[in-house]
Amino acid sequence: MQFNNVVGQHELIAKIITLVNNHHLPHALMLTGHEGSGGLPLALATAQFILCADKQATDSCGVCSSCTKMGKLQHPDIHFSFPTIKNRDKIPTSNDFIREFREFVSANPYGNDTDWLKFLESEKQGNITALECREIIQKLQLRSFESEYKILIMWYPEYLEKEGNILLKLIEEPTDKTLLFFVTSNAEEILPTIQSRTQLFSLKRLTDNEIKEALMERGVNEGKAIQYARIAEGDFHKALSLMSETENDFVNILRNWLNCLYANKGIELVEWVNGMADLNKEAQKKFLEYVIQLLEHMIRFKTIGSQNLVLLESEQKIIEVLIAKGMTDFFITEISDLLENSIYEIERNANTKILFHSLSLRIQKIVLRKNLALMS
Repeated sequence: MQFNNVVGQHELIAKIITLVNNHHLPHALMLTGHEGSGGLPLALATAQFILCADKQATDSCGVCSSCTKMGKLQHPDIHFSFPTIKNRDKIPTSNDFIREFREFVSANPYGNDTDWLKFLESEKQGNITALECREIIQKLQLRSFESEYKILIMWYPEYLEKEGNILLKLIEEPTDKTLLFFVTSNAEEILPTIQSRTQLFSLKRLTDNEIKEALMERGVNEGKAIQYARIAEGDFHKALSLMSETENDFVNILRNWLNCLYANKGIELVEWVNGMADLNKEAQKKFLEYVIQLLEHMIRFKTIGSQNLVLLESEQKIIEVLIAKGMTDFFITEISDLLENSIYEIERNANTKILFHSLSLRIQKIVLRKNLALMS
């Protein structure tokens, strides 16, 4: 993993490069940020940069022996710790799952702990055990094999319970040339004794444009990339999930829905509801989230115009038509509340045919309240 594979975080990357080059990188640091902001990819890229045998000005070379091993997550001086699950009667450690972890991270560097436990096909609670902590201490007391530094990357240290206090002396007084990277999206859930002994490096929430560009590099067309970026709200993990789970054209679905509502086309509305009911639950929720995002953009559009808004031409046309037909901020708030409640009901396994029909009639009552013109 190189820095140029990390989505966004340019200021933090520049800071890390400067600290590494000046030998001022703290020995224990905590990378924390909103889920999907890229803590693990950044930790991997930082480790690769530190161990690279031919560092470039702004990144590791990507081709030396060290970088090649890092690319496979098999460098002998990089140690990983992560949540594990109990396997029969044995107390688990990360070593027991390292093969699976390499496979998972190679395919899903922006994956989260839920994805990881699903990958293990487990419904059990993950944990980082006391035995794991003792093994970490033993590993890091040894001399490095190939490189100047030994590095521990602990992913989701919030899974450490009070047993994490076993690591306090190591964090305070590590062996020479030892670096500890803690990667979390919930720093407040980590033991205060560990928090206080690490230096915080905060990742920024990704912008819509950063996510859009990264998705397009992965082969997503611009229109869908814009939609997914907006729904993801800075979470690249969520954006990737959208990319893999849905092929629906949300703009056309929304346009057809609005035409049914404004023109009071009952038969076509029933057909639209049936089509929505045929989608899986995640796609239904993501469509409603998309509509909420577009309504929020409508408020911004009314205030500042289209500048600094990431909108498709077709989306801007919908917004302009709705504003011309009298869509007020008050209406937007009412409709958004209905959409939020519908997402909640879908999560609780509501009958989606009934839900979308009821939702449609309630929204229709709002938009036609003042005899708004029909959608052309």
